[in-house]
Amino acid sequence: MRKKLCIIGTIGATAVAAVASLLYARTGWAWLLVFTGCAVMLMLIFAVMLIRAHGIPDESAVQKSYRKKSVYISPAEREFLYVLRSLVGARYEVCVQAPLVAVVDKVSGGAFRNELFRVVDYLIADAQTYEPLLLVELNDASHNRADRKERDRKVTEICASARIPLVAFTLEQARDAVFVRKTIHKLLK
Repeated sequence: MRKKLCIIGTIGATAVAAVASLLYARTGWAWLLVFTGCAVMLMLIFAVMLIRAHGIPDESAVQKSYRKKSVYISPAEREFLYVLRSLVGARYEVCVQAPLVAVVDKVSGGAFRNELFRVVDYLIADAQTYEPLLLVELNDASHNRADRKERDRKVTEICASARIPLVAFTLEQARDAVFVRKTIHKLLK
């Protein structure tokens, strides 16, 4: 009931304010301007009462739902992970889906680290110390999109600045184990 009264009051006060302002515009009578102001105030009061009566859902009140993904990495990424692990041996650890923030510290340029929350496909680290040694990307057709090219450019820029090598393989290159081995071992030396 209170909600209905607030809605009717808000609509009514809005209508009165509109009519009074139109009459003021035509006649120029100052008392209509005061009347318009009072109607606007009533409209605001009713609107606040309506909001309080009905409430505005905050972010925490909104029901959210999530679901587990069926796979953590794509089949192509999983296959390439096995290739990488077989090529680097026990001396190195290959980690998947590594966020840049886990391997790069921002030392200047502001406090925000949003750009470091990008994820690279693989991190090759020393198996004993877990020192990050090499970042590896597996680029499928999605990397031809403009947004992905910009993301790749930013990741390359960050890695160059941090002096951590980054190598990207296309799906075709990833199938050539000899090429991958030569490229990775050259960068790990």
